[in-house]
Amino acid sequence: MSLLDDVSIVVTPNGYKAGTLFAVKPTIAYGSELVVNGDFSQGNTGWTIEAVWTISGGAAHGNGASGSSQELKQAILEVGKTYEFSYEIRNRVSGSVELLNSGLGSTSSNEVYKSIGIATSTELRFRPSSFNGDIYNVSVREFTGADMDVTRATAGTRVDEDGLVNYAEVIGDELVTNGDFATDSDWSVTQSGNDTITIENGYALFNCPDNSNIYISQGGLLTIGKTYIASVDLLSIDSGSLQFAQGGGGTITGSPSINTLGTHTFTFIAATATFAVKRKLGAPNLLNAKIDNVSVKEVTRDNVPRIDYTGGGCPHILSEPQRTNLLTYSSDFSQSYWTKQSNITPTYNTTETLSPDGTYNATKLVGNGTDGIYKASISITGVAARSVYLKSVTGTVNVILKDPNLTVTSPTLDVTTEWQRFELTADNGSGGQGIWVDDIPASGIYIWGAQVEESYPTSYIPTSGGTVTRNQDIFTRDGIGSLINSPEGVLFVEMAALSDDGTLRCITLSDGGITNRVLIIYNTQSNSIRAVVVSNAGTSFDELHTVTSTLDFHKIAIKWKLNDFAFWIDGVEVATDTSGAAPIGLDRIVFDVGNGTYDFYGKVKQLQVYNTALTDEQLLQLTGTSGTDFYESYAEMASALTYTIQ
Repeated sequence: MSLLDDVSIVVTPNGYKAGTLFAVKPTIAYGSELVVNGDFSQGNTGWTIEAVWTISGGAAHGNGASGSSQELKQAILEVGKTYEFSYEIRNRVSGSVELLNSGLGSTSSNEVYKSIGIATSTELRFRPSSFNGDIYNVSVREFTGADMDVTRATAGTRVDEDGLVNYAEVIGDELVTNGDFATDSDWSVTQSGNDTITIENGYALFNCPDNSNIYISQGGLLTIGKTYIASVDLLSIDSGSLQFAQGGGGTITGSPSINTLGTHTFTFIAATATFAVKRKLGAPNLLNAKIDNVSVKEVTRDNVPRIDYTGGGCPHILSEPQRTNLLTYSSDFSQSYWTKQSNITPTYNTTETLSPDGTYNATKLVGNGTDGIYKASISITGVAARSVYLKSVTGTVNVILKDPNLTVTSPTLDVTTEWQRFELTADNGSGGQGIWVDDIPASGIYIWGAQVEESYPTSYIPTSGGTVTRNQDIFTRDGIGSLINSPEGVLFVEMAALSDDGTLRCITLSDGGITNRVLIIYNTQSNSIRAVVVSNAGTSFDELHTVTSTLDFHKIAIKWKLNDFAFWIDGVEVATDTSGAAPIGLDRIVFDVGNGTYDFYGKVKQLQVYNTALTDEQLLQLTGTSGTDFYESYAEMASALTYTIQ
């Protein structure tokens, strides 16, 4: 029998969207429509109507009243089950309405609303708050799926499959019309005097003998406050530069000069609704340039799960705590914020090498073997984690990473011609800490992506003029009692810790609290992993095992069944118990202890839940390493390896 016959949930570094990490199994399934007369075509049929509501013309009409006694409802739900809710508001004049049980909250705009929620009562209820408007097309279907909800509410970087450090993001659809200039339509052209712009033959031509602010633009493209990525192909240029712009030709802050052939991209936050490509003002006055393939797409970074390839090979799900990069200029070493000692010669935004993010924005530093670059007096209490990306210009060279107060210093670092992130974590005991890259050689190094944060190093947080905070990653999936609420089962996780820091970090199957739980825990003891089963607030199983390093990936499984518990790590059964009750009412996966504390921070390659207690052979296959996981049974393994079973 294959393990796939018994597995009910499989989550891996798979597909995602903002707010969701897709599960491999089960795929999303919807039940039949539960709402009776959801299109209101049969008058009042199926609905309990209180005084505020009337039904006619295929809609339910609110008259502006409020209150819990003024509801439109149907008793169609089962408490604890998960449903997809949807409805549409039209013709709204005032007020709001809330569809209870749906998780949507109060809604007050003319649009279609859709959400996944867990029923807390049997009634579907529209509760008005001075709502004057119409409701159309109410739908409720039972929802089954194990996709993880992801919350971070800020951007976060990761290492992608090409080894580049970039933001985890979702790119939207193309917003520019006629970006390939197939016709001379859709673009507004603003030109002056002898400076002209011509759209023809599949490109836009800037012909500028003077120095006026001319540009092409499209209005209504952007939403103020949202993030976008723009790109353009520069086909030819004689002199001068172009830039990305918005509004009335105003340069977007930080927009690069476009003056080399090829594709140029830039990410920005919209300040107006209009996007433009303009000539860059200033010397030289003359500009002759040809462009094609102008593109603008919305970029979503908040709540996007991070699929990380640090170290190469298979990716993992990255879950980190909230952190702040206390350096206000993390990669712009041209700022006076950074102290360059007298024998250091910098070259900023060098084109000699690509930076770890795939752009030309690293700094080259040439020294004399004794001087360096530093930032002192960072206000931080306790342990500080310093990190920076370094690369040699040629060969392998040695530098030192230290604190400017000289109380903590790294061993000599071997900097090679490949980018590496070097780290120094220590408490200098003074409260005024910082970072110093010292003993920079005459042959030179490249530097990029410096960070100072509390506790231990986490993923890179770019800054450009102020400190930046990345919120913690939160992973949850509730309303899945049908998949995990079994009198027996297995929780399996392949994971690695971010730090052996003596804190509890948990992945849990829970009943919504701490009364019934199955937990895999990084424990307070160094390099220890713990397995716990709780039933009706009583501990049925609690075992601790020490591994060589929790920073390495381990395959961990905990089996539960009445009077039958087992704890497996990397193909070895490390603990068992034959007495204890099984948990009941399990209905969610959470990356914490079950009540929102002791959050899990680490790396997860796979998470699986089985609704049966697997055999020892299956648990060996599931958790085994060095080939044992290729065999369905001990007998199959023995046969393949020509062993004899005594």
